Amino acid sequence: MLSLYQDLALEYSKIFISIIKMSSIYTEIYYETFTKALENDKDIYNEWLMLMDKRFDEELRSDKFTYALANYIDSCLNLHKIIKKINPDMVRYIDIILEQMMYLVFNFYTSNLALILSVYRELDSTPYDVVWQQGKTRLLHYKSNNNIASKPPILIVYSMINRYHIMDISKEKSIVRRLMNNGLDVYLLDWGHASYPEDSLSLQYYINCIDKSIKKILEISKYDKVSLLGYCWGGIVTLIYASLHKERLSSLIVMATPVDTSKDDGILAKWAKSIDAKRLVAEYGHMNGQMLDITFFMRNPVRYGILKYISLWKRFNDRSFVDTFAAVERWLYNTPFVPGKLYEQIIDDCYKKNILISVVAELDGISFSLRGINMPLLTIVAENDDLTSPASTIAVNDHVSSKDKSILKIPGGHVGLCISTTAHKNLWPEVARWIISKSVEAKSKSNIQ
Repeated sequence: MLSLYQDLALEYSKIFISIIKMSSIYTEIYYETFTKALENDKDIYNEWLMLMDKRFDEELRSDKFTYALANYIDSCLNLHKIIKKINPDMVRYIDIILEQMMYLVFNFYTSNLALILSVYRELDSTPYDVVWQQGKTRLLHYKSNNNIASKPPILIVYSMINRYHIMDISKEKSIVRRLMNNGLDVYLLDWGHASYPEDSLSLQYYINCIDKSIKKILEISKYDKVSLLGYCWGGIVTLIYASLHKERLSSLIVMATPVDTSKDDGILAKWAKSIDAKRLVAEYGHMNGQMLDITFFMRNPVRYGILKYISLWKRFNDRSFVDTFAAVERWLYNTPFVPGKLYEQIIDDCYKKNILISVVAELDGISFSLRGINMPLLTIVAENDDLTSPASTIAVNDHVSSKDKSILKIPGGHVGLCISTTAHKNLWPEVARWIISKSVEAKSKSNIQ
């Protein structure tokens, strides 16, 4: 037992050392970029931001930082394993308490932010019916004042990270409404808020849910094919599904999805490849949602933790901006667990082994190939996406059999695809027109046959 406590002390010291190493990198970036920005007499503030963004992008992808981060995570896992040996029953309760504490902290922040900004109610979301459900997963069918029976159906498959609300964040910035107003019958898969009972859910579960949802949509709709849109990690399961069931799809839309991870040189991709996902899942059972929030924050603490509030202060009298800001913050910090099995498959098989672009791949007992995809394909990327490299997403076009392939790009980042003015003015009406045209073509071919 004494040896275990000695090991415990050793791992604590290793964690402390790793934190110091990572903190020193952040401190060095702040100091050096600010000192250099002082040389610019005219615009010190913006010069500092530009220099800081560049240095963060360089340093946080470096082997030095990823090695320190990997050591930190490794020591945390060692510590968890030692505590489990000392008291197997206690460690589970410690995990639950710590995760609940993090959840309460983030919830306290978003609740008080809403109070401070005088946002007392949830922003109006588009009305929907739940037309199918399995466990916590629901298929939402959005209601329209117009006749939707004759409109082409589309199923939106959102990522398993965060909740789907960013697709319908407000009346003015709702992708759901934008697609409906431009002639589509919109369905969306809500994966629910995962917790301990969902730790064992794997990719196969999510693919099966897509299959059952599409069968339900075909039952409701007058169409015999559905358009399928996958966002981020949701795009991974839609690609696999499309390769297996192309006969049910009129078109496929892939949005900011990591496909060829050898072309993803972003900070998060670099970090993901350095993590021992298998070991993490073995110890904790899942990836905690609030830990993911902290990871996103670590990309650039000043920009994601301070500057957004400066923007809020500058536009405090813009009610629409303030309401959207509060809604996005509530969405951003309402991150559910990522089921352990799924997390391990995404990180190990998709990011590290780059399995999606294999000629023939096998994952979770499913054999598939993206070359089996032959329906019209639309690839959507944000040019400044720092969560999923645009090159990684666009690479899907090199690995499918589709002859009809289009790419739409807009300025901005990953979330900007959902909430930017440019996206809602230019991107989503164009996406709707493309989907409708492909649906009409598919229906014409079906009628001829």
